[in-house]
Amino acid sequence: MKLYKLFEEVILEAQLLTENVSDQQVIDAINNKYNINILYDDYPDQTPSVTPSKRYIQVYNFAETKAGNKAIRAFQIFGGSKTTPRHGAWKIFRLDRIRGWFPTKVHFAQPVSNKDVTIPKYNTQGDRTMSRVMNKVEFNK
Repeated sequence: MKLYKLFEEVILEAQLLTENVSDQQVIDAINNKYNINILYDDYPDQTPSVTPSKRYIQVYNFAETKAGNKAIRAFQIFGGSKTTPRHGAWKIFRLDRIRGWFPTKVHFAQPVSNKDVTIPKYNTQGDRTMSRVMNKVEFNK
C-alpha cells in the first residue's frame, strides 16, 4: 500500500489538470467498470491556487442533479473530504469540480456493497439529489 500511495502522489502531482472530465470519459469508466483517481475541488468557489483533494473512486452513475449539474455517484475508496471519513463512503461528485481524472487498470465486477454488509446497497437510480440518471453500471446477474 505504501508503494501505491507513493506512486499515486507522483502521478497526481505531475499531472494536475485544469479542465473538467468529459462525459465520454465518465461513460467509459462506467461501462468498463474501472477505478479512477480524481482531484476534486471541495468548495464551489475554490480557486486554482488551492490544492484539490485526492480521491480514489468507483463510478456507478452518471446523472444530472436537481440543480442542473452533471455529476457522478461513486464509492470513494480512499481520500479525504470535508464531509466523510478518509475512506469508504458513497459520494456525489460534480463534474465541473473535478480537476483531474486518472483512470487505473483496476476493474470491479460487482458493487462494493456486495462485499461488505456495513456499506449501504448500490442504488441503480443514483440518489435523491439526482433528477435523471444518464448512464449506470450494469452487473450480470
